[in-house]
Amino acid sequence: MRILGHLGCWVVVFCAGFSALDAFGCNQLPAGQTLSIRLTAPISTYTAKIGDPVHAVLTQDLVCDDQVIVPMGAVINGVVLRNHKVGWGIRHETASLELEFHSASLEPGVSLALTARVEEVENAREQVRNGVIHGIRSTNTFQGSINSRLIHLPTWNPYSDTFLIVYKAVFPVFPEPEIYYPAGTDIRLRTTSELSAPEGTSLTDHESSLHVEADSPQIDHLVEELPWRVTTLKHADADVVNIVFIGSENQVSSAFREAGWHGADPHSKRAWAKSFYALLNNSGYEHQPMTTFLLNGKPEDMNWQKDLNSYDRRDHLRIWRWNAPGSAETVWVTSSTHDTRAVLAVKYKGFVHHINPNIDQERSTVIRDLNFAGCVKSISYVSRPGIPNATHNSTGDVIHTDGDVAVISLQDCRPANPELVSEPEKHSFRPGNYAFRYIRKQILTFRNDIWRANIIYGAYDVGRMTWTALRRQPELPEYSISEPRHMDDKQALNAHPSSSSTR
Repeated sequence: MRILGHLGCWVVVFCAGFSALDAFGCNQLPAGQTLSIRLTAPISTYTAKIGDPVHAVLTQDLVCDDQVIVPMGAVINGVVLRNHKVGWGIRHETASLELEFHSASLEPGVSLALTARVEEVENAREQVRNGVIHGIRSTNTFQGSINSRLIHLPTWNPYSDTFLIVYKAVFPVFPEPEIYYPAGTDIRLRTTSELSAPEGTSLTDHESSLHVEADSPQIDHLVEELPWRVTTLKHADADVVNIVFIGSENQVSSAFREAGWHGADPHSKRAWAKSFYALLNNSGYEHQPMTTFLLNGKPEDMNWQKDLNSYDRRDHLRIWRWNAPGSAETVWVTSSTHDTRAVLAVKYKGFVHHINPNIDQERSTVIRDLNFAGCVKSISYVSRPGIPNATHNSTGDVIHTDGDVAVISLQDCRPANPELVSEPEKHSFRPGNYAFRYIRKQILTFRNDIWRANIIYGAYDVGRMTWTALRRQPELPEYSISEPRHMDDKQALNAHPSSSSTR
């Protein structure tokens, strides 16, 4: 009886707590809310000091029950909580940076207190663990690995010291170990405490701010006529069609330029060399060439991509002009994916990107960026019955999708925050002069050789690479091709990318 009594008390407490939470409604949101922000000023471990202010803007409405709690364009304020720079490389081999955001400015004189930390820096080469941004190890490159193996195996080494000297001269690749993010860098935050809306603030309707429209017979018919996926030049199934744009060619191009996206360079020897250098240097290449894909046998009319400082990671898509019978406006069909990892593949005679399986997250990223740039007039989500929820692309990566197509009507762009330049700054980041960086390179290389240039670490490294190379491709889960699964606007626009890939 005593046990039953205790159990009854816990049930009463749980129900009371649930009722209290329900009563709070959207005035108080629990921890764990996701915020998408964009930096309005650059930040780096080389110059940042603890307590320095950090400013950003919200690029996507924070929504509760179809009501906007924090509107897109609100200023998000934070501080540098911790900063470890590499410096000379004597104390720290890698850099680390911890930011904490504490308030959102809703309107003049009104602010919302919050506590949020970084969960992901989009398309960054740095990793985030427990809110701390960890920089790369600059010796973790092809050059660093080969140098460590050769110089410490003199007995079995078929190469002379002259070879090493020539190799370093030909490939002087040493990535910058400091963390640097320009204005325009997209970051995903997660709140760590409860959010309480200030008294007296009026909540706006989420659907009106997004201009979400119900399906229409014309749009449904348009989507029914579309192929559901594109192919490679060898007619192998590739990406899935997941977005349709309605607007002029100039509106499409202006929308992506205003959102900070870039076109792709054509394939050439120079582009290959730039890609190879970016891969070796663990840096970005904002105009990476893309493999040509076909829609009904026709190559794409344009392509767009967005990266930061990593050759591995980028958002990207291809766009085809679609001749829609009976449509007075120009229609553009899109397949979008997010790259997460790049490899030099002998099988494909070039660089191959692997993608994030959840392509619906990339669809949401595209919508978020264009909506923040003020280029979206309206959005409709159209279900496609019969589309598989899981499949593979041409390189064997798994693809998951709800099968919906986002139909986006474009307008002349009216940015939510005109003062924020969408194009990241182009200033070259050089922490220190050439002499300083050269000495630091030698120190970091020596540290790397001491810890990693030995037979124990070498055996571990070879074993790890072998396991990765031999690991089987993940099998597709079971799925049905029956009921369509419609994703509403709040779910789609609150879905966030984790990692991805493309060719």
